[in-house]
Amino acid sequence: MRAAVPDVRRWSRIAGPIAVLAGALLLGFSGLMADPGALIVDGERSWVDEGFGPGERPIGNDLTGLFLPRFLWQSEIWRKTGTIPQWDPRGFAGRPNVANPQAGLWYPPVWLAWSWGDPSALGWLTVAHLLWLGLGGFALGLGVGLGPLAATVSGVVVMMNPYIIAQVNEGHVPHVWSVSWYPWAFLGVLCLRKGQWPGGLLFPLGLACSVMTGHPQEGVYLGLVLAGWAAWDAAGTITSVRRWKRLATHSDSDVREGVHRLGRWGLLFLLALGLSAVEWLPILHARAWAAGPMGGEGGGGATVYHLWPSNLMQLVSPRALGEPASYDGRGNSWETMLSVGWVPLVLIVLGVFVFPDRRAVWGWFVLMGMSLWFAGGRSLGLASLVAGIPGMEAARVPARSLFLTATAAAVLAGMGLQMIASVVDRRRVIRWAISYGRILALVCLFVAAGLAVSLVPEAGEAREGGLAPSPWLLACGRLVQDWLTLATIAAVGVVLCWRVSPIGKGSGAAILVAGITILELSLSTVMAVPTCSVDRFLERDAVSNAIDRHRPKSPLRIRARDTFYSDLHAWRESIEKTNIGDLFQIRHATEIIRPLYAVFQESDSRASRPLDADLARSVLDRMGVQLLLSDRPLRLTIGPVLESGRNGIARFELIENLSALPRARVLPRVDVVEPSWTLDRLAEVDPRLVVVMTHDPLRGLDGDRQPFTPVEYCQEHPDRIVLRVTTRAPGLLIVADTWMPGWRATLNGRPVPVFCGDHAFRVVALPEPGRIEVVMTYRAPGLAIGGMISVGSVGLLAVIGLRGAVRKRFPRRA
Repeated sequence: MRAAVPDVRRWSRIAGPIAVLAGALLLGFSGLMADPGALIVDGERSWVDEGFGPGERPIGNDLTGLFLPRFLWQSEIWRKTGTIPQWDPRGFAGRPNVANPQAGLWYPPVWLAWSWGDPSALGWLTVAHLLWLGLGGFALGLGVGLGPLAATVSGVVVMMNPYIIAQVNEGHVPHVWSVSWYPWAFLGVLCLRKGQWPGGLLFPLGLACSVMTGHPQEGVYLGLVLAGWAAWDAAGTITSVRRWKRLATHSDSDVREGVHRLGRWGLLFLLALGLSAVEWLPILHARAWAAGPMGGEGGGGATVYHLWPSNLMQLVSPRALGEPASYDGRGNSWETMLSVGWVPLVLIVLGVFVFPDRRAVWGWFVLMGMSLWFAGGRSLGLASLVAGIPGMEAARVPARSLFLTATAAAVLAGMGLQMIASVVDRRRVIRWAISYGRILALVCLFVAAGLAVSLVPEAGEAREGGLAPSPWLLACGRLVQDWLTLATIAAVGVVLCWRVSPIGKGSGAAILVAGITILELSLSTVMAVPTCSVDRFLERDAVSNAIDRHRPKSPLRIRARDTFYSDLHAWRESIEKTNIGDLFQIRHATEIIRPLYAVFQESDSRASRPLDADLARSVLDRMGVQLLLSDRPLRLTIGPVLESGRNGIARFELIENLSALPRARVLPRVDVVEPSWTLDRLAEVDPRLVVVMTHDPLRGLDGDRQPFTPVEYCQEHPDRIVLRVTTRAPGLLIVADTWMPGWRATLNGRPVPVFCGDHAFRVVALPEPGRIEVVMTYRAPGLAIGGMISVGSVGLLAVIGLRGAVRKRFPRRA
């Protein structure tokens, strides 16, 4: 038998685009290539963000402030114990880790980064996801009927879209991971509608992975769009059935195919839910205890994070409104970056008006238009209309629907290049050039009008006897720079292309335009991506040294402003903070911590209430907060100043709380109150004598009770703590960690209930004196069932995929 010879031509047609995508990406991230251990963050300048008050936003981004501390903590536990922690004790007196929508614990690629453990792992994992996004754009382009060159341009346009790159720069790594599955999910839908089962499985796999990366908002957007697509198919099928019954305008086979397609839609949606059950079932169980839609208390000025009229200038150049640290628009630069690049914009216009498959064109054009409409915010209506859909209440930033815009724009840009490649008539190319010359003339008029407006004296602000340049003038200057760069690239490309093939032929023109597109987006990425050494954010400073000099032996919990003492420093020094930079919070724990925001005069929505000094002092004592770190005057007298100094240009004081209680203690009495009065009652009773509860677990026991007694506290694992004490009478063991369903306890080996006391903490009744050992363990409710459903769904996915592959390889004979 003759051995099968691989199709070299077929593999070469795929390998070439992959090499182009990888080369463009490496060129765009050449700064990271030069320093592989660096972080993608600006370590020198604080970026402009309207959601923060003046001087409130620290240097860094969400990578250094939110995602990297969590990643390093989880990576440390993963490498030490080989387990995924279900409980997070780092802030808010503890909260579920498994039920955190932004934890991303069950997304398999992140396990590789945990095993690596280096801080730069998140950046390189994001670059890998960008390549996966580009490959998905290429595959989607092939799926809609584009040639290899046009499909490659689609991949580059979505992979290096300025909005997506801006999200990378802000450290929104799980957002980008989620979006990298968009093209694959859409490709799966195309295969589903054609009845191609192996390819159709990309739909549930892409949707499930998009939800599980650690930021569900993008997955919810994708699910909403796919549900709309399914509803459109359902409407078409119902119409076909009615016409077939009444007028016989459709054949019986067409109706059956429509019904089967709806069945496949339903099956794959259920399969996507099953694959992600391990993620969303624990979240649903914790939802009743979470504070707010995402478990947090607001979006930090999220209402301004939508498109504004000034963002239209970014269609010409992503730098039209300035860089992140010198942004002239509303909101900030990364959430409202309305840009696809200039050459891709021209290709989109060409694809919309010329591509022959009008149904495909209008489908992607409607997706782009609807996502832009949603990105305009609630004032335009669509965002308000869909706000009541389950899951959409977590959509704090409407402009993130621009991820969908980027995906649709990439397909339309590929369609535009496909039309250029199909043209062999020189005169038609000249007519197109004249048409786009008119567009360029309109842009020049736009720039000239802006320049004229900027020269009017009232447009500027008087500063020290002169006029400050207006945003229009600054934008015009940036546009001129970008246009000169683009014109140079185009000129070089024309010369090179002319030497290869006549410019009048479609293939030569397509190669020229594709090259200019790739160079434009690559250079735009090079100019936009900052890098910084990780030492800039992990190096020891005066604050860290001061804490070390006064660190107690017991587990240390401190109170500090997140913008002054970062979560990265707290992770490095194994310190728990009362709060951390994360929106996910448990309601009763949030309520007990809220009075502490007013202590530092923080410009935070949670500090709008006046300072309740007695309640704040009681909370600090009961939580066992031993040290306070302040870079501004306190509104409350706490204790002696252990040390003061300077950290850079900021002055700080390290203050000791002498009345802080041990992390765990035994108390004798219970003050029984109604549930709505437990928080206010804390300021009225002695925390060394009384625990405030809604009932007395030791009711009915006569005789003396154990007086205040410190308890040995040992945290062996985030999910397991061991408490040891010797008592002479019955008492109540209180642990200053958040109570939640899922915490279980054993008293000398016997299971005992865990109650809620002091509004938010865990309490175990000790009815008998003696040597006592209490072991508390946490098992997230819903995790076991969700895990079994996900494992079963993976098995079903494998069976369906294998069956489809076998049937495709060995089709049934007629």
